[in-house]
Amino acid sequence: MRKHARINFLLPLIILLYVTVFSGCEIQKQYSSEIFKSLTVPEEGGIKFTQLTKAEDIVKGPATKIVNQAVQEGNLVKQIEILRWSTATFISISPDGKMFTFLGNNNNSDNLFVRSTSGGAGSTQRTFRNNVFDFCYSPDGKTLAFSEFVGTGVGGNYNIYSINVNKGNAVRQIAATEADEFNSVFSDDSKTIFYSNGNLGNYNIWSLDLNTGLRTQYSDGFNPCIMPNTNSKELFICRNAKNSFRSEIWKLNIENGSETQYIADPNRSFSSPKVSPDGKYLLVTASTPKSTGRPQNLDLYLFNIDGTGETQLTFHPGLDASAVWSPSGKEIYFISSRGFASGDYNVWRMNIENIIK
Repeated sequence: MRKHARINFLLPLIILLYVTVFSGCEIQKQYSSEIFKSLTVPEEGGIKFTQLTKAEDIVKGPATKIVNQAVQEGNLVKQIEILRWSTATFISISPDGKMFTFLGNNNNSDNLFVRSTSGGAGSTQRTFRNNVFDFCYSPDGKTLAFSEFVGTGVGGNYNIYSINVNKGNAVRQIAATEADEFNSVFSDDSKTIFYSNGNLGNYNIWSLDLNTGLRTQYSDGFNPCIMPNTNSKELFICRNAKNSFRSEIWKLNIENGSETQYIADPNRSFSSPKVSPDGKYLLVTASTPKSTGRPQNLDLYLFNIDGTGETQLTFHPGLDASAVWSPSGKEIYFISSRGFASGDYNVWRMNIENIIK
């Protein structure tokens, strides 16, 4: 396993602070390495997968951890295994589709690296900080917003910053309180940032007007995602289920305050909702239950925008997560540990043009 810089990991149920980092290989350790070495599996037949980064990029991806949870069933209490993972964004695509940004490790520091989606030249390091985490492009393509852990140990926290995509090293502080700020996403007009704020498992959705500095709190939840063509008034968010120790997908209208549960399952958790450019589909990361010869892991799922019509996109026993759409809506970029028994992550692209016909 590679040595990683220390980082805090946002999990669906709670933020855990670690001095020593666990990585994606948590699951791989429990099974024979042979089942993880293939790049694809038969269930993924017909889908073209392209690996876009290499081992030397030291790509960071979601940490995972399997925990035992006591569950009451009638008069009995039983222990069940629950997979938790970091729900942060680990890859972002420029609005014109020409570049992608990923989180990599260099000199024991986590920073943003930019690379062409067409391949060719290597990556360009865009930030020069210590513990960068969870980032996004502005719709106008001019700005990258990111979170960074500042401070030490339990006394530290995440703040949100921004940097120009193409030039200069000037960093602007956007949101900084004693709580953690993360999961930033821009409004359609790039004038407002929506984000998660909170700590110790209690998170709320906030917005910040970048011109006036006005902050507004809306509802509990994390992982906000803007619904296209709603003037940024409707968001998909994640929320922890009250009785099943799982995370769910909800829709929030910030104008009238309505909240609607969209995707939930007592046996699975869902995170990282991303709406397709045409507004017809919802892409999520979800936990896939353990089956014969295959561990409980993370896969990518596609839903109709109303939460119906579930389609499982990936079936590899490794971890597939943090997926985002290409501007054309025909491809998906994601972080995966497929092909690496050690659990090392890389950036991958899959073509789903035949799936969404």
